[in-house]
Amino acid sequence: MSKSNSIFPVLFCAAGIYASFLTWALVQEPLTTQVWENSHKRFQCPNVIAVVQAVAAVCVGYFYMRAKGAQRNYGAIAMVRDYAKPLALISFTQSASSPLSQYALQYVDYLTYMLAKSCKMIPVLLVHLIIYRTTISRKKSVVAVLVSIGVTIFTIGGSKGKISGSISGSNDEHFFQKASGFLLLFLSLFMDGLTNATQDKMLKNNRVQMAIQNAETQDKKQQHKVFHTLTGAHMMFALNFFVAIWNIAYLLVIDRGQICNAHAMLKKDPIIVSYLLAYALCGSLGQCFIFYTLELYGSLVLIMITVTRKMMSMLLSIIVFGKTVNATQWLGIVIVFSGITWEALDKRREKKALEAKVQKSE
Repeated sequence: MSKSNSIFPVLFCAAGIYASFLTWALVQEPLTTQVWENSHKRFQCPNVIAVVQAVAAVCVGYFYMRAKGAQRNYGAIAMVRDYAKPLALISFTQSASSPLSQYALQYVDYLTYMLAKSCKMIPVLLVHLIIYRTTISRKKSVVAVLVSIGVTIFTIGGSKGKISGSISGSNDEHFFQKASGFLLLFLSLFMDGLTNATQDKMLKNNRVQMAIQNAETQDKKQQHKVFHTLTGAHMMFALNFFVAIWNIAYLLVIDRGQICNAHAMLKKDPIIVSYLLAYALCGSLGQCFIFYTLELYGSLVLIMITVTRKMMSMLLSIIVFGKTVNATQWLGIVIVFSGITWEALDKRREKKALEAKVQKSE
């Protein structure tokens, strides 16, 4: 799919992602933190939740494919067969990233965790540049750095006086624990970067292959292999299919106790099922917007939208509820919007220059 020159599609994508994140978070908090009445404990079964989420996303992804007409041109099973290896890799890195970051929280404070997650655009850039040798414009790199700096400043400004106490123990133990936490955070960010950059690379390579195939068809050259158009809907279906497989394998081979625990809690507190299904549905609908954004604009724009979500929520609170932000947070907001505005104005200038060039040639 070609990238639209209008700003409205990206605003639609951003609004959809923000709305789905908000509803998803509203369900996630009671599901994972509430002490349930009859079980007298929290529903701490992350891989069971991941399986339910992935299965729901596979179903929603299939209907998303049918709604787009993508299923008629390239079937879901055929896509899984053709791209099994890269899909297995992406789904593994996607499945591993979240547990690594959660384990890191045992060794680093929450602010450090939030700051690391605020810089997710940097690992994506590095994976593109170092592993895939992707050419990225200097302007796009500068915008990514500006957004990361702005979100970092915003997070620091909103966390003054809220940092948890340091980890107890001797200096050597403290250093080892901190080092372990930073290593786990680094691995989590690397997994995030690999996930997003590889998804991006798959879609871009497919577009190149389709362009070459169309050119060969017009020139009536012999084709060695037939390629099909790969869409965000295909990616959503197939990746969640593999995510479900990875998590089911983990539950069956490594952590069967989690299945027994989940079954016992659902039997005692059946209301958890409704929260679980609502969580899975909200997450699945959100993924439709995520993969649509990835298809249209690529991983850097997608990450830019997701890392600025908290900031946008705060701005909405300022407008609707009159909530206040401090000077440090305003500085972060200005830096982020300066970077985004600069990129938008630059794209508009390039568009006008291209239109003028076309008119001149005519």
